[in-house]
Parts: sequence; structure tokens; C-alpha cells
Amino acid sequence: RGTVRYDNNTAVDNVSVDFALSGTIVDNATTNSSGDYSQDNLTLGTYTLTFTKSNFNDASTSVNLETDNQSVTSNVTLLASTCSDGTIAGTISDAVSGNAVSGFSLSIRSGLNSTSGSITGTTTTATNGTYTLSSMSAGGYTIEASKSGYITAYFNVNVCGNKTGQNASISPTMSSGSMRIVLAWPTGSTARDLDSHLQIPDNASGNKHIFFSLKKLYYATNSSTCSGCTTEQASDNVTLDLDKTSAPGTESITITNVRDGTYSYSVHDFTNLASTTSTKLKLSGATVSVY
Repeated sequence: RGTVRYDNNTAVDNVSVDFALSGTIVDNATTNSSGDYSQDNLTLGTYTLTFTKSNFNDASTSVNLETDNQSVTSNVTLLASTCSDGTIAGTISDAVSGNAVSGFSLSIRSGLNSTSGSITGTTTTATNGTYTLSSMSAGGYTIEASKSGYITAYFNVNVCGNKTGQNASISPTMSSGSMRIVLAWPTGSTARDLDSHLQIPDNASGNKHIFFSLKKLYYATNSSTCSGCTTEQASDNVTLDLDKTSAPGTESITITNVRDGTYSYSVHDFTNLASTTSTKLKLSGATVSVY
């Protein structure tokens, strides 16, 4: 399932969506007035989804169904056929510190969510973490970013003339048994201030809650000194590493030692908390990555 939008984030209706498995189209769907599409009862495997509409460039994305009853969301931006070639530029930053990072190797592939196959170009981030890719044909691409000490990441970009602010926040590597959740929303997003919220299991009380007003949490107590904690509990802190209040934004939560129990994560549109009808979160382009 997913949503198809124009480059200005408004919904695109009547887009034809083909589902191809091993090169053969096995199903088709059409987006509704909200730009949404879905298709169920698909067999497992890697699908190529192709999105077509008159007067717009075709878009494609790769989706992998790995397990029974899995649901995958794949959102797509549709570009007008009048879109010109151009240059894209952005900054690669550390998802924990927020600092820009130099020396990232970037490889570019055609199509969205394309993690394998032919590479159409390469570059490296500069001292200030920036990158530039020139003379790119109009359309959607996937950028693979890799560097020692970081988890290899993939992010989508669209070329329609020159576009700046194509940023990505990438997680440093982690020790065994830990987890990191990274929320990001892009330049030009409809959302201004998004917040990460995490309910965690706790041996003593059942669960606790970490968010912007409580940035560091231990399993036995909310105290930053962890008074009365066992040695094991004191080493199991959960931290909100990064808290941003404007676009482009990144928020990162790190769990140093994942325990048995239920972890519940959510994203809150803090700016529009008083509205029960706001669609700014839905249209924000925000993504959540779990490492």
C-alpha cells in the first residue's frame, strides 16, 4: 500500500499501479481521490511497482514481501513530464549527534527503493558533509550511503530541475543487543515539529515513556543518577539522542540493551496537536528507520 503525490505534496488520483514479479505483471491497482493505493493477497517475493499517468513521468519502486501477513508501505512522488534534468544537493549527517559527516561514499541507482543493480553515478561527501550530483535525468533515484563506523543506508531523491536540501541522517554502528529508532522529515515538509515517543518495558513498573521532556530513562527509575538500580539496570539506559523542532528534522532514540517485553513507538505532530483533522503529518514525507 502507499500514497502517490505530486511534487507539491498534493494527492494524485487515477494513477495506474502495476505489480510485477520476476518481470511479469501479476496485478494492477488505481489510486483513489486521496492518492492511496493497495493490493492484498500477493505471494511472497520482490515486486517492481510501476506508476503511470498521462502527462507525467513513469515512476517505479521495488518492494520486498518477505513474510506471511506482512504489510509494506511504499509512497511515491509523481513528476510532470515537463520536468527538466538537473542537479541535486544535500547534506549527510550523524543521526545521533546531528553533525554533518564527510567521507560518505554515495552510489546512485535509478528507481525508488532500489538497493541493487546498476549504479548510475557516485560521489563522496565533502568536509562539511555536503554532496552534489549534476546532470541528472528527471526521475526518481535511490542513493546508497556507506562509511566505516556507520550502518549503510538508502534514501530516495527526485530530480525535477535543480533541487537542494536532499538530506539524510545516518545511524552509527551499534553494539550487539542494542536498537536505534530514527525519525526524519525533509526540507519543505508540511510538518514543522514532529516528536518521537517510546513506551518501554520495565522490570519494576511495567513500562515507562520517553519523549522530548524526558530525554534519558532507566528501566528501574526516571532518575538520571539511577539511584537504587542494579548494575544491570543502570547500564540499560534509553536516550533521546537528538530532538529537532523544525524541518528538515531528525530525532533519534537509542536503546542500549533491548529487554523482553513490548516497545511501542509513535510519532506526534506537536505543532498541530490541537487539530483532529490535520493531514500535515500524513503529507510530511516523514520516515522512521529501525536499526
